[in-house]
Amino acid sequence: MRILQVVHSLPFLNQAGTEVHTYNLSLELSKTHEVYIFSRVCNTKQKEYEVTKQNMNGVRVYLINNTFKNCNSFEMYYENEMIDKRFAEILYEIKPDVVHIQHLVFLSIGLIKIIRDRGIPVVFTLHDYWLICPKWHVLKNDSTPCEKVFSGNFDQECLSCLSEILHIKRGVKRVYLLSKWLLPNFALSWLKNIYFLCTQRISGNNKGIDKLKERTRKINAFLNSIDFFITPSEYLKNNFIGFGISREKIRLSQNGLNSELFKGIQKVRTNKIRFAFIGTILPAKGLHILIESFNRIKKRDAELKIYGRLYPYVGFEYYPSHLKKIIKNKNIKLMGEFNYFEIAKIFSQIDILVVPSVWYENSPLVIKEAFLSNTPVIASRIGGIPELVNDGANGLLFKPQDADDLQEKIQYIIDNPDIIEKFKKNIPKVKNIEDNATEVEDVYNKLIAQKESKLILQSQ
Repeated sequence: MRILQVVHSLPFLNQAGTEVHTYNLSLELSKTHEVYIFSRVCNTKQKEYEVTKQNMNGVRVYLINNTFKNCNSFEMYYENEMIDKRFAEILYEIKPDVVHIQHLVFLSIGLIKIIRDRGIPVVFTLHDYWLICPKWHVLKNDSTPCEKVFSGNFDQECLSCLSEILHIKRGVKRVYLLSKWLLPNFALSWLKNIYFLCTQRISGNNKGIDKLKERTRKINAFLNSIDFFITPSEYLKNNFIGFGISREKIRLSQNGLNSELFKGIQKVRTNKIRFAFIGTILPAKGLHILIESFNRIKKRDAELKIYGRLYPYVGFEYYPSHLKKIIKNKNIKLMGEFNYFEIAKIFSQIDILVVPSVWYENSPLVIKEAFLSNTPVIASRIGGIPELVNDGANGLLFKPQDADDLQEKIQYIIDNPDIIEKFKKNIPKVKNIEDNATEVEDVYNKLIAQKESKLILQSQ
């Protein structure tokens, strides 16, 4: 079987959950199938929309360069004719039996139509809310969750929240990329705010709302062409059913992990209780909440290790410097970027994982990694997290964005260290990538069989 996976990035470019899952799944499927990946790279020194090829442990990867420097409209952020054209050429070259879309952010929703026009079965795994809102984390400007996002009603608050992309003009991205190298973050943010305030006034509010409605209309039309959806959490499944996906076309299925990475893991013992944050450092992940909480912890025998790349992501250029400023506790350690393939080594040196997310998480891969390493978890009671963390059994849940509540949970662990061993006894079994691959193979085979049956009927 020829399988094409479509995703916005991969672990050697960005080490987040969707990227890691796609990588693991592709490698596992490649043991018995011919697997390809179409993904995106952001390289300002490379020609825009140029496609490069590379081999990733036996999987052929096609990387299209999209820095957005040629982006001259809001529509080009989600539907890009040049990306569609390059993808169509690759699709013709590969001639896959099935296409599995993991994510389309930084790519184009037009890929769906191209796949369907060629009669190829297509599966879509839902990892976040990008299809519903251009901000995949559905957070407002004040970094609080947007409760109205699932209703599909756009208003003035949406225009303010999405101003950076709603009123984009030709050449602005090029200027931004240059300014990012020349200006300090505070000056860059100031100039951006002035620019988007002006363009919003010129463009008008109704026009912005119309653009958002049109995006939703187009995406809904394309989603009707998808044969089957997979979602790793009940929470996400229910929200997308509300968005218009048929219950008959969507299945709940946890993402599997490469358990080989954790084989033989042994905890390194110390006289400290070691808490840790591991992941992408963005406001949606709530690291600022965790730092605020841990600043108040006075015990010297407790430390917090922060693993992740302190990078000024677009729209959040201020965040790394902000985090550094608010760290007051000397037992908070910035560990920096890490190699995902050494993730077991990190977990061998921590006692409790903390997941302080403020967005409606789907099914965080890092929680499952913690469970694979026999590490209990403290996490926000939000999104799909409570489906993984059983409060008081294998970890603790706290009220999202509540630094006081999180501090209480951390202090409880410190004051009752024996509870860690109790939590370990209740850690659930984690699905491995082998079982995950078997499940998706079953989906692929059924869709291919349905396609062949239709062709037979049409020929009679």
